[in-house]
Amino acid sequence: MPTGVKIAIIGAGSAQFSAGIVRDLCVAPGLHGSHVAFMDVDEKRLDMVNRLAERLSDELHAGLTFSKTTDRAQALQGADFVINTAQVGGHDWSEALRSMGERHGYYRGAHLHMFGQMIFFLEVARDIERICPNAWLIQSANPVFEGCTLMTRETKTQVLGLCHGHYGYRDIARVLGLDLAHVTAQMSGFNHWIWMTDFRYRGEDAYPLIDEWIRTKAEAYWAQDDRTFHDNQMSRAAIHQYQLFGLMPIGDTPRMVDCPRLVGGWYHVDLATKQRWFGRLGGFDSEIGWQQYLDRMAENVQKVERTATDMDQPVSAVFPPEQSDEQIVPIINSLVHDVEALYQVNIPNDGQIVKGFPEDLVIECQGVVSGAGIRGVSAPHLPAKLMAGAMIPRWHHAELVVNAVRTHDRDMLLLYLLEDPRTRRLEQAEALLAEWLADPRCKSVAEWFSQ
Repeated sequence: MPTGVKIAIIGAGSAQFSAGIVRDLCVAPGLHGSHVAFMDVDEKRLDMVNRLAERLSDELHAGLTFSKTTDRAQALQGADFVINTAQVGGHDWSEALRSMGERHGYYRGAHLHMFGQMIFFLEVARDIERICPNAWLIQSANPVFEGCTLMTRETKTQVLGLCHGHYGYRDIARVLGLDLAHVTAQMSGFNHWIWMTDFRYRGEDAYPLIDEWIRTKAEAYWAQDDRTFHDNQMSRAAIHQYQLFGLMPIGDTPRMVDCPRLVGGWYHVDLATKQRWFGRLGGFDSEIGWQQYLDRMAENVQKVERTATDMDQPVSAVFPPEQSDEQIVPIINSLVHDVEALYQVNIPNDGQIVKGFPEDLVIECQGVVSGAGIRGVSAPHLPAKLMAGAMIPRWHHAELVVNAVRTHDRDMLLLYLLEDPRTRRLEQAEALLAEWLADPRCKSVAEWFSQ
């Protein structure tokens, strides 16, 4: 029997994401009859998303109902699940911050946007704690690692972080020519900082297949001119990390070393260096690769907008009736209907799921989800070299970011910039900090750190 629930989507103006969630609900019979509350500050986008959702539900006979609002509290009333996919200020503000950082000598930006994101995350979690305290908060927008850690420490809200990065093992299988149906993999660590602790093909250890590929095929692969901007998983940088630490970095991990304060910053010194490690386009985060990503995203938005206004084209032609790779709806179904299943999740490290880190730190691991909740599956010990060289530095960096927001301490923002090796002098960091906090678009952050 279907069980209808209320799902609030914060930042629902991302039409492709929101319509994708609706499509996944439509192909989950146990959740037919649910209500989806779309919340966004952009009324035009809300109208488009609502129109798409209604048409898609009608076409697929899912019996879903919808509402739209710019009022977050209204969207949260009676919610069973809250999905936060919002990006504060959108890509325009993130790109403006990137340019601001580069003017002060921080190539590809100083990642300051995460502070506005985390303040917003905390406000949403506190609203949930007050308005719908039994709801699950599913955190989809980044930064998942720092943001979920902050929310679990500061509120009693049930927080679950989700990401796509763990699917990187599929790219390894594809490059190796393996039948994905017979591939299994386990990854653990922190979101965007996960490592493959087990890799099997037809039940046998498949790491030797990676080693053989490196010996015999890697150079030819790296020489190919047709590699795409998001081809990071088998890049020269990823293989270098594997050889350095003993485990393959998975998904976003190879590219997240663009954070220069962490191991691997040398892959991202400038475009020429990026091209050496990630190929002709310089990888996902280069000025070339990132622009291609933005262009592709704009094309997808235009496609979705055309679908919303073209009444002659079924919405299900763009969002076909099949479950996507998003784990959100299957996890909701497992929680509601006690359907036990294994997922890749970001949850508190209760019981030391990943050894060597505190229980109030959110880690990424496999988790068993059922009507009883979410239980992390204990992960193998990570190699000592990986712990000392990558995991502990990443944890300490996260603690600086989380505690800056928790304490409202502006000095910790300065420490964040001073920790960056691109900071050559104190005045450089102070100048960037002053310009950022003085920008009208940064008003909420400036007020937060003036308390």
